[in-house]
Amino acid sequence: MVNENELKVIEEISREKGLTQRDLSKKTQLSLGAVNVILKRLVKRGILKAADYSVTPKGFAAKAKHSYNYILKTVSLVKLVKGEIGKIVLEEYNRGQKKFVILGDDDLADIIELALKGFDYKRVTSVKAIEDKSALVLLSDKSSKSNGFRALNIAERLGESYWGVDL
Repeated sequence: MVNENELKVIEEISREKGLTQRDLSKKTQLSLGAVNVILKRLVKRGILKAADYSVTPKGFAAKAKHSYNYILKTVSLVKLVKGEIGKIVLEEYNRGQKKFVILGDDDLADIIELALKGFDYKRVTSVKAIEDKSALVLLSDKSSKSNGFRALNIAERLGESYWGVDL
């Protein structure tokens, strides 16, 4: 398995042939010494060819495996967050809240929308677009303002434990 810095080097070499170690250092924002050590390590592991630092099939496989694992972690995180949002919405629904408004245009707003499938909701990007005064506004951004509407800040409710996950 390749680490993040090794992956940066592999990606740059994959994009452009004939890069010098100094070029790689600039493009990856790694020190020249770090690039040198990484290149030697990748050659030793058979991920790069020593002659021209081109990526070997093993190197492409390592890059693909890293991307696959990243996608799996991301999908798992989305499922986890969607489930937690679903619990929050269900609590409010059981308390009598039947209408919801999603306020936001970011990734968390997309996940909130997935969690609200089957509920009565509307999605808006501006508080001015909220028409139903009885709806609970679900905020996707910690800095969003609800301008007097009853609101839940989903980002705050989920807490840092979800956003600190190392993907």
